[in-house]
Amino acid sequence: MIDMTTEQSTTIKRIFCEVLGVDESVVNDSTSYNSFKPWDSLKHLQLVSMYEDEFDIEFEMDDIIAMENFGLIKEIVTRYIQEK
Repeated sequence: MIDMTTEQSTTIKRIFCEVLGVDESVVNDSTSYNSFKPWDSLKHLQLVSMYEDEFDIEFEMDDIIAMENFGLIKEIVTRYIQEK
């Protein structure tokens, strides 16, 4: 697993919850695109845009598609931050 700072982890979750309009208490690593009603295709693109802006990164299409649950989002975003 890729190491992330507490600040990065907090920011990633804050953005996720802001975009989806949900409380942090309902989100965990297994929160998944297929089973979480607030997370639709438009919200997915908003998440990608917000993470790219916040962390000054640009995702590859394969990684955008791979963001199937919150745990994977954290791993992918953290990997891009570390590769900057």
